[in-house]
Amino acid sequence: MSHAGIYVHLPYCASRCAYCAFVVTTDASSRGAYLEALDREAELLEEDARDSAFDSIYLGGGTPSLAPPDAIARLLESLRRRFRIVADCETTIEANPEDVTAAALAAWASAGVNRVSLGVQSLRDSELAAVGRRHDARRARAALEDAVASGLSVSADLILGLPEQTAATFAASASELAASGAAHVSVYLLEVEKSPALEDDRARRPERYLGDDAQADAWLGLSEALGDRGFEHYEISNWARPGRRARHNVKYWTRTETLGLGVSAHELWRERRRANVSRIEGYLAGIAEGRRPLALDRPVPPDEAGRERVFLGLRLSDGVPAGWLEPLLAADRMLRADYDAWIETGVLATRGDRVAFSERGFLVSNEVLSRLV
Repeated sequence: MSHAGIYVHLPYCASRCAYCAFVVTTDASSRGAYLEALDREAELLEEDARDSAFDSIYLGGGTPSLAPPDAIARLLESLRRRFRIVADCETTIEANPEDVTAAALAAWASAGVNRVSLGVQSLRDSELAAVGRRHDARRARAALEDAVASGLSVSADLILGLPEQTAATFAASASELAASGAAHVSVYLLEVEKSPALEDDRARRPERYLGDDAQADAWLGLSEALGDRGFEHYEISNWARPGRRARHNVKYWTRTETLGLGVSAHELWRERRRANVSRIEGYLAGIAEGRRPLALDRPVPPDEAGRERVFLGLRLSDGVPAGWLEPLLAADRMLRADYDAWIETGVLATRGDRVAFSERGFLVSNEVLSRLV
């Protein structure tokens, strides 16, 4: 049986970036109470998780790297005390470049962190400034250098579609990341529609933004360039050197059990989907009352679980067994016709007894996956 994972949401940020749609706050006054609440929530889950072993912990946010290193150490010690954590647990902290120093990296490593996920986003000052990032390209390069030198496994994020970005500047940022010593690269499309300010800016100044075709070409060029440097494209938005896939994130795409601690955290546990409330005040109040402050708690019926296995598993380059699709196709003639068309046009490809997206098929994966939800 696969080991489970633990996600912990730390919502505190120094500022909010223009593209951010996560539950975050720039008011750190509740951080001490929040960290104590995380320990109490872990205690509430301890008995239910007694028979499970965990091989991944992911500290996400927000900006976990803003928390004092001793607070991170206490949080991880709390998790080790409450849960059965295996010896080679992948323990990731998300970090912004401005928080990364040799001293911070050493303190995180001492606390048990062995992987750092850096929010680089771009290595061009104009693109970073356009979305309110606090670091510049020089600081991002220094953070990458320090993180790689620390011996921790390093992942770095890029965003495609930023204001002021060109195909050439995006390719240059990606090339630098690939050569930096990072073992993992994640690339996300800018979702302008989630930010009224960016949506308005694109409507007024469309020349600042790459068009859809240019983005598609840039994305395909990225995949080729990373492949040439030894990275495998193992999930729609993720590339890794051999053996360096993000263990925790793969759990989501394979429907492996995960616990979610903190405000707005989601989890799949014992075939139930659960999520905490999305307001910090509500989260703290619920924990103070000795209960998990759940906004969602429902069983996943078998037919829904079957669909999830398909549309989550197809995100991976390994794809899914063809047999998993058959119940869905048998029940929906229109989906069967669409599926046949996807195979004929090369969007999907059969590889032995499995079905997976082709490299170009990944470009239209949202359209395909939305039909399978």
